[in-house]
Amino acid sequence: MQPVMTDTTDTIKKLLQLVCESAGCEANTPGDFYTLAGYIEKRTGVPIGLTTTKRLWNYAGLSSKPRISTLNLLARALGYRNFEDFSAHHSDITPSSDPVLGRAIKQSDLKRGDRLLLRWNPGRELMVEYLDNGCFRVLESVASKLGVGTTFQAAFFALGHPAMIANVIYNDTTWTLYELGQQGGITYLRHIPAEQ
Repeated sequence: MQPVMTDTTDTIKKLLQLVCESAGCEANTPGDFYTLAGYIEKRTGVPIGLTTTKRLWNYAGLSSKPRISTLNLLARALGYRNFEDFSAHHSDITPSSDPVLGRAIKQSDLKRGDRLLLRWNPGRELMVEYLDNGCFRVLESVASKLGVGTTFQAAFFALGHPAMIANVIYNDTTWTLYELGQQGGITYLRHIPAEQ
């Protein structure tokens, strides 16, 4: 028998919230649970049952204590090794609060080698590395026109806002300005500090 969590923590609530944001749904209609299950399977290669997703989000009175294996699966869908890894980075995935932008990461908050994981709809994702002086390089790209090796400049990234990037260079193509997340803005933002 697999172990279960003994209580519902803020970390689990944050995990569920981020899975919803990344999947682009709110977990309040039956269709949202098809979306969540499909998103989790697509990201991890492991199917998850509709009843399990409904229980996790306490839909229609269904609830149960989540198993560690289920939390590990959700964390993997967000790019973490497991739930323990998610928990260890929990403080890093909550961007600082800005009075105008809300939750944001400014380039002035970053050090050379820091990485950012950015997601926006529909299903786009970038892992970028901060180089210096507002410059970034794409390390990983999913469903984006910005391929690995693309360089660009940006002042900040804010959840819920499109990101305007400048001086984009990819292969032989150059864009003066490029907008990430035109519809709905950045849906997921994670800061991964450089190794010390």
